[in-house]
Amino acid sequence: MNIKEAKQIRLVEYLRIIGHSPVNARGCQYWYLSPLREERTPSFKVNDNLNEWYDFGLSAGGDIIELGKHLYRTGNVSMVLLRISENAIGVPFQQLQSRSVRPCPIEEEMENVEVKELSHHALLSYLRSRYISENIGRLYCKEIHYELRKRHYFAIAFENKTGGYEVRNPYYKGCIKGKDISVIRYNKDIIQNHVCVFEGFMDFLSYQELHRKGDYHVCIDSPTDFLVMNSVSNLKKCLVELERYIAIHCYLDNDLAGRKTVETIAGLCGNRVTDHSECYYNYKDLNDYLRGKRR
Repeated sequence: MNIKEAKQIRLVEYLRIIGHSPVNARGCQYWYLSPLREERTPSFKVNDNLNEWYDFGLSAGGDIIELGKHLYRTGNVSMVLLRISENAIGVPFQQLQSRSVRPCPIEEEMENVEVKELSHHALLSYLRSRYISENIGRLYCKEIHYELRKRHYFAIAFENKTGGYEVRNPYYKGCIKGKDISVIRYNKDIIQNHVCVFEGFMDFLSYQELHRKGDYHVCIDSPTDFLVMNSVSNLKKCLVELERYIAIHCYLDNDLAGRKTVETIAGLCGNRVTDHSECYYNYKDLNDYLRGKRR
């Protein structure tokens, strides 16, 4: 078996063959008790569409080859392939056939991308529908225009560390020019003692609104930097940045991925971490709390 053949094996099926069943599944997301360590609540996720895994407790993930390196405790790819081929004897033949070619990411088809100051009334109206004021939106966001399949579109754009943009409008959520975390400094020349961590930029904007209104039940009354993960899959990058701070305040979603991400950060950063999600435990996330939209 070579690398290409191994990657054609469906991870969900391979895990079943070696004795691991999902604790729960939603759509293409399968959650397991980690096969790589002992745990009582599932923090190992497989994306069946991408055929990739991620372990929130280890902050590691990848394809079946990377999984094999962890499972069989070796960096020798030949040894990994041998172990996978031994187990794959029990995998139904069709699982080893070429998987459907993944469609090209829609962002790669975008043309004539232009970033400008946020001013379009439709985008400002969208922010208002999320209870985000125009002033806050303009301060932290841009407006991006692009062409896709000969049609013109526009969206709110939130910049990340490497010059990419998280892109959002009422109909589309994605990323242009590369995924990364976003870091917003209270003072560009000084790193603060405190940092607030958010899963997405809409929650970061919600925090700014809540702070402006003086909601110190949720917000902290200290100068703070801000880190927006833009995806929990950016956890490794997030952890590197968090090493700079004395106090870490987490404002992640009240769901399994959010809880597991906070647990991982707390496990690695210890008592420097405060989980503020309890302040909005009746709400899915910070934006729902701002809007008063209970679960």
